Amino acid sequence: MQDILKVVGKRIGILRREKGWSQDVFADRSGFHRSYVGAMERGEKNLTVKTLKTVADTFGVRIRDLVSDV
Repeated sequence: MQDILKVVGKRIGILRREKGWSQDVFADRSGFHRSYVGAMERGEKNLTVKTLKTVADTFGVRIRDLVSDV
């Protein structure tokens, strides 16, 4: 399970950096706390489908784009 969380977290970090956003900017746009964003990107949080949907919507991608490398 940890490997999946790390892969998804890494993908979130990549998408965030591609947008040129800091973790603070992504947190503001998504409604997540900045420390939660960091934990997601480090693969420390078991993300729910609802959370994945919020992340995907914030980036303008589909959920499958977040988990395609899993």
